Amino acid sequence: MSEPAFQTIRLEVDPDGVAVLTFARPEVRNALDEAMVGEVHRALDLLAARDDVRAVVLTGEGKAFMSGADVAELRERGRLDALRQINTGLFRRVEQHPTPTIAALRGWALGGGCELALACDLRVCGAGAKLGQPEVGLGIIPGAGATYRLPRLVGQGKARELIFTGRVLDAQEALAIGLVNRVVPDDDVVFAARALAREIAQNGALAVRLAKAALNLGPEASTEALQAFEAMAQAVLFEDEEKRRRMTAFLERRAAGRAAAPPAPAGPAVRLHGRCEAGELLLDVPALRALPEQVPDAAALVPGKPGRAVRLAAALAAARPLPDAAHVVVEGRDGRVRTSLPLAQAARAVLVHALPDGGPLPAGQGGPVRLLVPDATDPCQHVKDVARIELVAEAGEHACAHTAKG
Repeated sequence: MSEPAFQTIRLEVDPDGVAVLTFARPEVRNALDEAMVGEVHRALDLLAARDDVRAVVLTGEGKAFMSGADVAELRERGRLDALRQINTGLFRRVEQHPTPTIAALRGWALGGGCELALACDLRVCGAGAKLGQPEVGLGIIPGAGATYRLPRLVGQGKARELIFTGRVLDAQEALAIGLVNRVVPDDDVVFAARALAREIAQNGALAVRLAKAALNLGPEASTEALQAFEAMAQAVLFEDEEKRRRMTAFLERRAAGRAAAPPAPAGPAVRLHGRCEAGELLLDVPALRALPEQVPDAAALVPGKPGRAVRLAAALAAARPLPDAAHVVVEGRDGRVRTSLPLAQAARAVLVHALPDGGPLPAGQGGPVRLLVPDATDPCQHVKDVARIELVAEAGEHACAHTAKG
């Protein structure tokens, strides 16, 4: 979906139900003015009216998420403008939006930009991002939510320090104090936020909405009121058809697993290691099947290559890449075939782990696990019988059957 009438933002919704709202004033680092406030309100109205939207990613064009309110416009505002709660009202709308919101932070997120990120449910941060509330340096206070949202995330002491000093944080400090949820390379911020949104979108739509509503009530209601809301929400969900469908599918899968013949051997595991917090993961076929972001048929992404698969992004997310992990090296078991991919391209790849009917992927088709790259510029980027996946800081060497023969 796109809205050509928008002048200061862009809006799209992908087939997975993930909306991306992009602030599009890069010439002023996406500073928030009244025109943008009005357009974001209108975009949120459009998204709230759509049943297919499961999550919303907010991001900024260019080198900033949002540098804050437009200072030139802010300078001319008077006390009556402050009482109108222009930005406060918008950020409350974001906070109360029915589906989860994710701030994809790249570059500057200062003042109102940081306050907008605080109003979102989750924050995915680029390694080079800068966040802060520097308003006191301009003779005003953070007036759109930081004085009460920031303490909820980082605690009263740290919030007071940041607001009183106006100090700007880098990504790693923001992660350390709980201000952001994840830090990824700058070029992967939107992709990582989309991946997180897709993970949310795989769950029950009404369940996620009611869970968000319950979480939003937490700071504002009594324990008795929260217990009552939980009970009523659960009562609604117990009668929801999606709950019955999902639970029936779960029970059928479990019954099928118990009744099936002895499971096929797990086979050798794929070793995932390198620049990641997990250190090392060993992923056999059952482990790959248990990951989120399963793809029913890889042929939909790579024509002519059928099979059940999982997005490599899910495996990489499980390993928790370090900020300097910018490339992924994938190597076959015989060591003769190896490809190196930028992290963003690797995250779009899939690991095929079964035939379309669920049977083991035979060696003749690249099994037990095969890497397929949807946007491959060279067919040798596909790797059969994957043995090793390594997260690295710099691009690795490429090798294939052609170079091995040479």
